[in-house]
Amino acid sequence: MAVQHLNILPNIKNQRFYQKAKSASILQVQLIVIALVLCLCVFMVIQTTSTMPEGRKFTIAAASLSPSTLTIEELVLAKEIFKPISDNYVNLGNRSQLWLKLTIDKSLTNVDQVNNMILVLKKNRIHTPMELHYLATNNTWQKQVVSGNPQFQHNIITRLPNDMLSDTFYLKLQGRYLRSSLFVFNNDEFFEDIKYSTFFSGLFFGMLALFTCYHLMLYLRLKEPSYLAYSAMLFLLGVWFLSGQGWLEYLLPNMSSLHHKTVLIGALLMVAIAEFAKHYLKIKTLSLRLYKGLTLTQLLLLFIVVTKFTLGDFLPEQLYQIGYGIGLFVSFIIFVGCFTAAILAVKKQLTAAWYYLTATLMFFIVASIMGLSAGNIISFNFSWPLLQITSTIEIIIFSAGLVSIYYRQQQNELIVEQQLKQTQLKLVKALEISNNLKDKILNNVVDHKLFPELAKVTDFLADIIYVQALGNDCVVVYTKNNRKAKIALRCNLQSLLDSFGNEYLIRVHKSYLVNPQQLMLLQRRTSADYDVNILSELIPVGRKHLNQIKALV
Repeated sequence: MAVQHLNILPNIKNQRFYQKAKSASILQVQLIVIALVLCLCVFMVIQTTSTMPEGRKFTIAAASLSPSTLTIEELVLAKEIFKPISDNYVNLGNRSQLWLKLTIDKSLTNVDQVNNMILVLKKNRIHTPMELHYLATNNTWQKQVVSGNPQFQHNIITRLPNDMLSDTFYLKLQGRYLRSSLFVFNNDEFFEDIKYSTFFSGLFFGMLALFTCYHLMLYLRLKEPSYLAYSAMLFLLGVWFLSGQGWLEYLLPNMSSLHHKTVLIGALLMVAIAEFAKHYLKIKTLSLRLYKGLTLTQLLLLFIVVTKFTLGDFLPEQLYQIGYGIGLFVSFIIFVGCFTAAILAVKKQLTAAWYYLTATLMFFIVASIMGLSAGNIISFNFSWPLLQITSTIEIIIFSAGLVSIYYRQQQNELIVEQQLKQTQLKLVKALEISNNLKDKILNNVVDHKLFPELAKVTDFLADIIYVQALGNDCVVVYTKNNRKAKIALRCNLQSLLDSFGNEYLIRVHKSYLVNPQQLMLLQRRTSADYDVNILSELIPVGRKHLNQIKALV
């Protein structure tokens, strides 16, 4: 029987070797993917800050009032209401409309240059047109109404009219909390800007697709729910960007039901973020109350989304605004719940929680800046490319956290594997000892009446510290779960030596046997007498056994 167990062990070792090799390859691939995305992120930042064209020089002045009743002729004469803006970024805040006065650099006012200029308004996702007012060559004021084009990510793009007489023209923007950056390009600069912005978006969405598919494959391979929840979160994040930047409307022009749904997709993204946190942080084991609270907020947010998607056209505007406010509040509760769970996980010294806490803090800072910028409380041009860069950094942080979880799982599996291997070896050894003991009993080396007593110690022979004689009986002291334990045997020391030999027990005194495989320390008791110290137990050493103990120590 013992031989059969020994033949099985090599097969088990081979299986585990292949499992280790596969696990190591997965970990290496994860690290390589994160490194590549980090390089792409750095490259995108460099491209954004150094290579994208800045456009032609011009000055902007914004009206301090909203003169909706004034005609363009009267507006031109009211010069005192226009205040200069230091850069090319404007934010309407809670104003419903805003007049802007643009003056192109006077060195570029010849007809050929003006005719080649293209005005670009890169704005957030608000579907409102722009009015362009200019003085024509016939000395009359003309108006053009220009709307966003999905082909250009809903930016407003128009070529300056050929019949412009002056280098100054006026723009009327509409829409509360509309934020826009203004640029004036020539043809080459315009196509360079389109090329770089498209390339930048392609890198970002390609990265999202790569991470989504990669973690989905990891889920199919490892069956870990965190990877599936993360894939769903990345997918919805990509759809949210596609919708917010206008790509979704451009790519799917016939699916009008998906147009103008950025807010609803954002709500679904919050549900996915909560679901990912529940699996990633193991919130159910951290706090059952917090887990149930997050589940309830998820269901409430889903109810709001489904109601708006199915009954939105029939609901009054006031009810829609109430639902929007409730959705924002529920999203905030989800964020607080995830943040609280991350703190609890950090307190329990979960390494992966630090990654989540870092990414969550970054998300909170970014969301705060976005909210303050949208409300025109602070002047900060928070553009879609900048939001893509911060999202990429968060994705890298979350992915690093998933790698740490996977690495920790592999370490735990190795520990369990080592414990299993030790247990198997102990079982095999115990079978060998039991078989040898049976052979000795059959050969009358050991009295068969002692077999029940001797069998009591076969399972922990290697853990014995010492055996002390008590008349014809003895007491065995051994370690169990890092603690000392005792068991009484109805047999003498010589029977133990005859049964198990010198591999596990040797005599050091007429009344003591010790395990020679453990750490021992020889101490002088008198000028001629010694004790052996084993785990703070002092056991006397007989003089005729001293040389044997010195050889072991």
